[in-house]
Parts: sequence; structure tokens; C-alpha cells
Amino acid sequence: MTLGEAMASGRGNNLHALRLALAAAVVISHAWPLARGAGTDEPLEALTGHSLGGWAVGLFFFLSGLLISGSAARQPSGAFWAARARRLLPGLAVALIVTLALAVATGGRPAPAQSAEYLLRGITLVSLEHQIPGAFARAPMPGIVNGPLWSLSHEIAAYALCWAAARLGLMRHIAGIATLGLAALALWLMPGLGGRAAVFAPLFLAFALGMLAQALRDRLPLSWPLAAGLMLLAPLGWPFALAALGCLALMLAFWLPARPLSRDLSYGVYIYGWPVGQTLIHLVPGLSPAALAVATLAGVLPFAWASWTFVESPALPRRAVA
Repeated sequence: MTLGEAMASGRGNNLHALRLALAAAVVISHAWPLARGAGTDEPLEALTGHSLGGWAVGLFFFLSGLLISGSAARQPSGAFWAARARRLLPGLAVALIVTLALAVATGGRPAPAQSAEYLLRGITLVSLEHQIPGAFARAPMPGIVNGPLWSLSHEIAAYALCWAAARLGLMRHIAGIATLGLAALALWLMPGLGGRAAVFAPLFLAFALGMLAQALRDRLPLSWPLAAGLMLLAPLGWPFALAALGCLALMLAFWLPARPLSRDLSYGVYIYGWPVGQTLIHLVPGLSPAALAVATLAGVLPFAWASWTFVESPALPRRAVA
């Protein structure tokens, strides 16, 4: 079975369940530094060079590349960007307000101008601010109100490059597909990258792998020989490991019976996981990382459900695209 056949099989909504599992992995991973302080190794970090959350975010970008590039190819530019805005911004806006309220409730005392700056920088994604002095005062990482939001600005940048590639027609020809893949690989390999570029390069490489999978979907088999070959190459580095994990994740998603999810809670779990964890460790100091992970997963689900039900879903068109 090819990826194209799998995506047409009616099991596409299993990708929502996969994204929810990845969001949960990010929450679990962050429980270690939230419980023990900055610099604490997260699960898998010492063993693989990337934390559990790092692998999960990489797979998030891979899946986004797979889904968003399909949307970019089908939709006019205005519709494409409107869909992206409706999917990300309403939930983010409410999450910023809720996070600010939790920060104040746990000891933060930002001036009105500081609160406005926090909200404005967050919703524009230009330069996110994650610190509010005094917030979560009894936590091992005081003042850090919603660290994981850093990835959203990189996601928007990946969307922009994906949109440009679609407009240029790169995904319709083998030469264009090869050019995109080589450009993403060259950026990742470029020496001396610093700041945001150094963070963006591996994420965009993961996103580009998803785009390549979309472009080659009718010729790309979802098979154990392919997965085994990629796993053998995984020790060579990030792109091979992400390709192997992406292949395995897609095989799992499309192997499972079709179970359409009426609610896509992954985004809510991602944007609320950190402030919920911070609040819990502030209220119950001394929780172990494992206990905090379990408590945060339980505590974040009502936030994610409310976000989807009352904010995210109403902002989407009747037939939302990826």
C-alpha cells in the first residue's frame, strides 16, 4: 500500500490521534525540567541526543509538512493563509489570556504595559515573551509562563516556505522536489548557524521530509522493508532518524482501524501543557517528574477540550482542511 492509497482509505483522522500522542509526549518530556529546574535532562536526551519532546516536535513538523503542503497545492493563497490563521490564532489568543491569568494567580504582578506587551508579542508570533516576573513563584522554573510556544513562529516560517514552493510549482516535478530536499538539507548542514536559524534548520528539514512524502505519496510504499531500511540509517543523523520515525508513525496511524475523532485536542494539549504543569508544581512543590507528568496530562485535558469546543472548532469552516 502506498501513502497515497493509505491517505485515501478513510483513516486520515487517525493522524489527529497521532498528533495528540505527540502533544502528550511533549507534556511528559517537560515535566522533568518543570519538576527539577532548568538544565534537567529530559527522557531520551542523554541516550539519543534529543529529548522525548524534541523527537515529538520533529514529528509534529513532519506531519505538518505532509498535510500543509497538500493544502498549499489545492488552495488559493488567500484561502490557504486564512485557514492557517483560523486554526492557530483564536486558540492561541485565548491561551495567552488564560496563561496570563494563571501567572497573576500564582504571584506575577505585571504592569498593564507588560501584560499588553506579553499578549501582543504572543499573538503576533514575532518575538514571543515567556517570562512574567513573580509568576509561579514556588516552582523550580519561576517566571517561565509558556515555554513551548516558541515553536509556533518556526511553524509559520515553514508554512511560508511551503506556500512559496507550491506557488513556484516545485512539488509537481522530480527536479523541484529534489531542489527542495537538498535546500533543506543544506540549511541543516550549514556551519555557524546561530540564534533562530539554528533552531529552525532541523525543524524545517523535518517539515520538508513531510512535504517530500506528500509529493511522492503515490510512489511511496508504507512497508516494513522501507521502515527497516530507514531504521538502519537512523544512527547517521537527524534526517534519517526523522524519516524512519515518520514512516513508522504513518504505518501505525494507517494500520489502526478508522476511528474518526470528533475533537482534535492536540493543539490545546500543546499550548496549555506548560502553564498547567507550572501551576501544579507551584501548588504542590516536590512532585516527582513522573507524578507531575501524569497530573499535567490529567489537568490539561479539560483545557484542551474547552479550547477545541468553544474556541478552535467554532473558528473553523464547516469542512476544515489541514
